[in-house]
Amino acid sequence: MESPERANSSSPSTSQMATGVFSHFQPYARSKGPILGLGTLFAASAVIPSTVVRPNVYFPPYLHRVGFSLVFCGAAYVLAAGDARNGSGIATAWSLTYLFLHLRRSLRPPFYPPTLAMTAGTTACAALYGTEYFMYQT
Repeated sequence: MESPERANSSSPSTSQMATGVFSHFQPYARSKGPILGLGTLFAASAVIPSTVVRPNVYFPPYLHRVGFSLVFCGAAYVLAAGDARNGSGIATAWSLTYLFLHLRRSLRPPFYPPTLAMTAGTTACAALYGTEYFMYQT
């Protein structure tokens, strides 16, 4: 049986430097900028009342917009604290969760620009932080 100190210790994560096309995007994948911008977009969309949206247009529920805004800003805080592995993991997981819940309905006509902006931003962050998390963090 392992000692408690050894069982709770974690080896520091190491990261690899990207080569090729992603090498230009890797500094952004380790920064808080993109996910903080997405969190701000979700927070700004929370002030749009659902009554101004036409009845047949899809707009995510208020609690989803506020909740994802808080989670994305939390991921930005983790990245700002210097933890690229956990920050990119949080950003990736919650971006994919949003897409799982809202992608199909967001892409059905008639389109609503704030919904498309949230979906496009979430897709971009999932790709950016997901590549960092799954391919370059060990």
